[in-house]
Amino acid sequence: MAIQCVHMPASLPSLRSVLAAPLQPRTYLHLIYLGVAFPLGTAYFVVLVTGFSISVSLSILVVGLPLFVVTLLVVRGLGAVERLFANLLLDTDIAAPAYPFRDGSVPERLRALVVNRRTWSECGYLLLKFPVGIGLFVFLVTALTMSLTFLATPAFYDEPGLRVGIFPADPVKLSQSLSVPWGDVLVGAELAITVSERAVDSLADALLFSALGAVLLLLTLNIVNVMAWLSRQYTRTLLGDPAVVMDWLSRLGADAQSRFC
Repeated sequence: MAIQCVHMPASLPSLRSVLAAPLQPRTYLHLIYLGVAFPLGTAYFVVLVTGFSISVSLSILVVGLPLFVVTLLVVRGLGAVERLFANLLLDTDIAAPAYPFRDGSVPERLRALVVNRRTWSECGYLLLKFPVGIGLFVFLVTALTMSLTFLATPAFYDEPGLRVGIFPADPVKLSQSLSVPWGDVLVGAELAITVSERAVDSLADALLFSALGAVLLLLTLNIVNVMAWLSRQYTRTLLGDPAVVMDWLSRLGADAQSRFC
C-alpha cells in the first residue's frame, strides 16, 4: 500500500508575515495600486470605448481609419504606463516589449500594429481594469471605513449627540442545528444567536469596538496583499513577454509538482 504525503506550499504566508502586514511598506504600495485602479480603469474605458466607437462609425469616411490607428497607439502607450505602475508598486519585473510598428514602410507598420497579439492583450487588460476597479473600490471603501471607524471609537464615542454602535434595522437571527440518529431516537442540538442593537456607552465597549477594528484592519490589509499578488500574476500574463510568461508558468508548475511526494 503506497502512502502519499503532501507538503504545505512554501509560498503560504506565515503567521508572522500576516501579523506584520500593517508594518510592511509594500502593503501600502499595494494599497495605492489597488486604490487607483478605479479612476484609471474608468479613464481607460471612456477613452478606448469612445475611440473605437467613433472610429468604427466613421470607417466609411477618410478619418475613420486614422482614428482607429491612433486609438491602438493609445492602447500601446497606456499598456506601457500600466507596466511601469506594476513594476513600481507591485514589484514585478515586466520588461518593455518590442514595438515592431516603429520600423518599416507605412503598410508594414500598420500591419504590425493591428495584427500584433500584444496590442489586443493590452487592450483587453485596459478594458477589464474598469470592472475590476469598481470591485476593488467598493471593497476598499467599505472595509477601510468600517475598520478605521471601529478602531477610532474610543476617541469619539462620548461626543454629545453622537450615537455609536451597531444598529441593524431588524434583529439578525443566526441558527444552526445538528441531528444524529441514535437507534429509534433522533438526538440533536441547536445553536441560536440573535444580533440586535449594541450601543457603545462606556469606555470598555469602545475599547472592544477598537479591538474589533484592529482585527478588521489587519484582515483588510492582508486581503489587499492577496489581491495585489493576484494582480501581479494577471498583469504579468497580459502585459508581459509571452515567452517569459510561458517560462514562468512552466517553472511554477514544476515547483508545485515538486511539493508532492
